[in-house]
Amino acid sequence: MARAVGVRSVLVTIAAGPAVTIGLLGAIATLAGALHVAFTPATVGVVIVVVGLGGATSRYFRGRPFEIALAKPSFAALCSILMVVVGLALAVRTWLRGFRGLSTVAQEHDMITHQLLVAYIGRTGRAAPWQVQPVDLLTGGPVSTYPAGGHLGPALLAGAGADPSAALNAFTITYLAVGFVIGVCALSVVTARQLGCGAQVSSLAGGVGAVIAPALYRPTFQLMHDGGVYPNAVTLALAPGLLAAFLAAPAERSRSAIAVVLGFACAGLVTTHPSAVATVAVSLVAWLCGDLLDRHGRRRLVRLLPVLLGAGAVAAIGILPLLLSSTSTVGGIAGFPPDTGATGFAQALGSTIGLSYGGYLDNGRLTGQAGLTALVLVGVFLVARARRGVGVVAAWATWSAIVFAMMLSPGIGPEASVTGLFYNALQRVWAHTALFVPTLAAIAVVLSSAAVVRVTRRHLPVALRTTILVPALVLAAAAALVAAPVSSGARTNTISVAERYGEPEFRRFDTHDAAAIDFLRSRVAPGQRVMNSANDGSTLLYVQAGIPVVNTTSLGTGSVPWSIPLLASFRDYPERADIRSMLRELDVAWVYVDDAPPGIGAGGSPYGWVSDPGPFTVPPGLEDLDVTQLPGLTKQFQSGPVSVYRLSLDSLP
Repeated sequence: MARAVGVRSVLVTIAAGPAVTIGLLGAIATLAGALHVAFTPATVGVVIVVVGLGGATSRYFRGRPFEIALAKPSFAALCSILMVVVGLALAVRTWLRGFRGLSTVAQEHDMITHQLLVAYIGRTGRAAPWQVQPVDLLTGGPVSTYPAGGHLGPALLAGAGADPSAALNAFTITYLAVGFVIGVCALSVVTARQLGCGAQVSSLAGGVGAVIAPALYRPTFQLMHDGGVYPNAVTLALAPGLLAAFLAAPAERSRSAIAVVLGFACAGLVTTHPSAVATVAVSLVAWLCGDLLDRHGRRRLVRLLPVLLGAGAVAAIGILPLLLSSTSTVGGIAGFPPDTGATGFAQALGSTIGLSYGGYLDNGRLTGQAGLTALVLVGVFLVARARRGVGVVAAWATWSAIVFAMMLSPGIGPEASVTGLFYNALQRVWAHTALFVPTLAAIAVVLSSAAVVRVTRRHLPVALRTTILVPALVLAAAAALVAAPVSSGARTNTISVAERYGEPEFRRFDTHDAAAIDFLRSRVAPGQRVMNSANDGSTLLYVQAGIPVVNTTSLGTGSVPWSIPLLASFRDYPERADIRSMLRELDVAWVYVDDAPPGIGAGGSPYGWVSDPGPFTVPPGLEDLDVTQLPGLTKQFQSGPVSVYRLSLDSLP
């Protein structure tokens, strides 16, 4: 799309590519919903072909055909390409080893929703903002709007016949591994250019950034480990690429073309997770404020302003359907209480600047990455010393200040106007400082290497070619990084993925659930639903077999009259006519119960219906079904803690 509308920069095209793709898919999904056409691979293929042909035709009649310039790559370019390939390989390998196979089912709580959304869109072709997320999988309504931008790609794979869990895992790698590494690479290249580095040194900075990116626990691995926060992880992973595209935009010949592309990219991230507005806006404003400190930055800002206005207009149009369909408010999101208590000054400062792990992987924040932290600080020093291109330091310092303030006074300081947009969740906010860590570390490596070569040449009798020495030294430094801190970080990240996928610390879905799904696959009649609790593996009935379940959220929902009453009082159906009426209306013929699901916090249960302060496991309505012989309820299957019951209300009034 970017090339079709006239964007010339390969860097912009690649850096913004994933976000633009999401934005384009979102536009197609909205159009398909408005025209009552299914969102399928065929529909998307037709639109992409039309857009591509239209762009190519327009360029041809304007006398601007596509040009592909092939030149012999320099030694520095070859070194950069090698480093990017290594970074991509490390990132992809980390996720694959943690998954233990693409079809592995995620165990984290929030992944219940994400797997259901991918399966629903893939099965029904309903993907417009007003069509997802349905409370009732069978009728498609009512809808509690959920930003599904990050689910559209996986849903297309599922619609083409792939297993929904495998499709979601594949795009998790695409966005969180490939997208993050490429985005960091692009941001590092742009930063080096702003510092006045030549093309070769800038490309080397991109390579080093790509090598370092897979070592970072934040933003991607921690959010997936501590909750399975897939949409927010996607927006953060793709943010460096979008920032790089914005910062490179002033060099584009066609401002209207680049504005359209960046507008689609912004819409893509916002429709994936609305907090992307704060992520991009705060980062970009802080960066541009830093640019004001030198005349080159001020000139870039003047050229960028029309692009910002145009991109904002396009993005506003792109997200309008989501805004009009939304059932939540900014106030409701910002009203969430902080998920952590106040931290002491010294620990807050160390955690903010240092790369400690934190979260469920490292509760005491006792371990971290000292080597990479030192490189970041060297990078900050070198950029500040250069007195130009300080935007990256300004962006990193701004988010560091927000995180530091949040750790000192969570939810009550001036930073709460920003942190509230992230549910006042520390891990979501803390992840932002990591967006600039690989770039600052890369700048430290390339500038230090260039300085070493300059000093070395002064003391040697024979003139040495810097075009060979600098890339060679940077490549050696990158190899040293891979051998120690990067490999160590990647191993830790692999463990974090495995703890939620391949070798989970807890199991929401296991072989017992798989056996129950196989049992029910041919027994549930069309139109019937399975009574369940979404806190166990029962939602995979729909994901893997297309069998509708009654509950799709672990604590139920107040948007329909039957979800909470059935979770709370299903076992009372012999005495309660209202419960029997709900079961008959939903045509519930089967009941799925797991007696040993993982516990979750229930503080946010709708209307506070869960009164037990302890972890929520089995809802009261499904407890102890074997203790009392309930009329019309007979156990048909059991595997481990998972039981399946047949329900018949014929003998009851």
